[in-house]
This record gives sequence, C-alpha cells and structure tokens, in this order.
Amino acid sequence: MAELSEPLVQTETFTVMGLRIRTSNVPGDAEVKIPAIYSKFYKEDIPKKMEMLRKFDPLFAVYSSYESDENGAYDFLLGYAVESNTKALPGMEIMHIKSQKGRYFAIQPGPPEEVVPKFWTEIWNHPEIPKIRTFQTDWEEYSEAGIRVFLSTT
Repeated sequence: MAELSEPLVQTETFTVMGLRIRTSNVPGDAEVKIPAIYSKFYKEDIPKKMEMLRKFDPLFAVYSSYESDENGAYDFLLGYAVESNTKALPGMEIMHIKSQKGRYFAIQPGPPEEVVPKFWTEIWNHPEIPKIRTFQTDWEEYSEAGIRVFLSTT
C-alpha cells in the first residue's frame, strides 16, 4: 500500500443497526472491547435476529464520533444496513451515516482477525493517508466478496 491509488468517491447516505461501544486505541482497550462485541454479536445470534430487517448483506464495522484522530476515543458499531425508518431492536442502536467523501481499500484475503489489524497498522504508518483522513465516519465491510474498508478522506 505504498502509493495512494484509490480514487476519491462520494458515498450514499445509509443506516446501520447493531451493537455499539465507546473505545480507543490505547493498549488494552479496543483490542479487548472490539473482539468482545464480535463475540456478543454472534453469541446473541444478531445476524438471525436481523435477517428480515437487513437491507443488504455486508456486515458493517463502523468507526465514528472520533474525539480527535486515531489516538482519541471513538464509537464502534457492529451491524447491518437497514431502512432509515427501522426501529432499533432491544439492546441495539441505529446509526445514520451521512454522505461523505473518502476512499475504499480492499484488504488482502485471510483470517479477519489477522488481516484487519495489519491493514489498520499500515494505514497508521502510511506516509500519505494520515494527512488526508478526516475522521468523520469510517467502516469495514465484510461480505462473501471479501473485506473492504472505507476511510473518510479529502
């Protein structure tokens, strides 16, 4: 990922319903809380509970409400896209994601618990991307086609 070749795009507005936490990249925080949310998501069979509400297939891991940058606190929501007027199921939250500019990045194939953290490390260490990130709303999309990440950028 040495060169930044991903085109700048304008996203559509969409809505995601799922489980939300507040976390940060301080050692021992997100690396514990985010896997715990995934575990709860599947233990409580959220995909099955949302089966009739899901608008389209990808599982979304949404990063938002950034306190500052990758060093500050942020919200993490794990869920699926739903119609904008959907009422939240008990224990879940709704997030309306506004249209914004940014770039999509494909993540190399492999176990998500390995390739996703590696991708984020590359982002943080990339010579250009940290300069253009806007820290609005970012997300990961998990589908049969693979994993891709949207970063809000200029």
